[in-house]
Amino acid sequence: MKNVTTPAKLSTGLFLFLTIIFCSNPFSVAEEILNPVSVRTHITPDTFTLGDIATYTITVQHDPDIHPVAPDIEAPKGLEFIEQGESTPRVLNEQTIHEYWFKFRIDDTGELIIPSIPVTFNAPDQKGKNIQGTIQTPKVSLEVQSLLSIPGSPEGIHDIKPLQEYPLPWLDYFWMALAVLAFSGLLYFLWCKWKSRPFSLNLPAPVPALTPEQLAFKELETLKNKDWLQIGRTQEHFFELSEIFRRYLENRYQFPAREWTTEEITAHFKHFPSLSDNLKLQVRSILTHTDRVKFAKAEQTKDEMPSIINFIHDAQPPEAINQP
Repeated sequence: MKNVTTPAKLSTGLFLFLTIIFCSNPFSVAEEILNPVSVRTHITPDTFTLGDIATYTITVQHDPDIHPVAPDIEAPKGLEFIEQGESTPRVLNEQTIHEYWFKFRIDDTGELIIPSIPVTFNAPDQKGKNIQGTIQTPKVSLEVQSLLSIPGSPEGIHDIKPLQEYPLPWLDYFWMALAVLAFSGLLYFLWCKWKSRPFSLNLPAPVPALTPEQLAFKELETLKNKDWLQIGRTQEHFFELSEIFRRYLENRYQFPAREWTTEEITAHFKHFPSLSDNLKLQVRSILTHTDRVKFAKAEQTKDEMPSIINFIHDAQPPEAINQP
């Protein structure tokens, strides 16, 4: 009897154990299948030192009809944001996996914490209408080692000391400002003294303006000293002689004689009351003769310089005669 009943007891116990295992596995599998969206995080590499680049990844696994939104994260204290991106989605066990990665530069030592952040998603409800849901990521911490704590580090390396505040040297600024004011005052005093100094202008006495007659006689004397007629420069002599005479007429009678033709000057003097008929004929004769030699290169018969001198003497008004 003992040999028969012992196997029966063992078979009954084994049956109960297998039944428990079989019943528990479907529930755990069903629990995983019923989870429509899940999130997990990880950070690489495993160890960190100051200045390393840490890659923080958020993995969202969801049903095909759920659409997550890329999360936005602010750089926690001790981390400097560099860039972010998203990997190409992939399918696992009839669910879609999205991975969002963020890269940070480590700027501090010790324990740094990336807090839990919300990840939003759109999912259809029982009526097929999209609703927005949120799932929180787990908090992640990383330990940043100081370079001094790493085995084999040089003993001469020390952590960067914090900035020290030094008071402003107000006393130095005061003396500098006082020196600038004193120097400016000295410059102003010297400038005022120089400006108020007595000085005399040793300017030459103004040359009195020449009368038309005086200017003409001076120019005629200069032309005479050139002696151009004696060396055969007849045309140049008469050009300058005509210019001197026309300049005299222009200065004395106030009309543009150097720009007018001989005919225009003669017509102008026809109705000129201050000149006698004899002087008007002299003007016409002098201009006509000089024009012939100047432009037509006529043969010289006489020099018109004495005629011009006589005309100036005869035509000058009484007030011009009395001038020194």
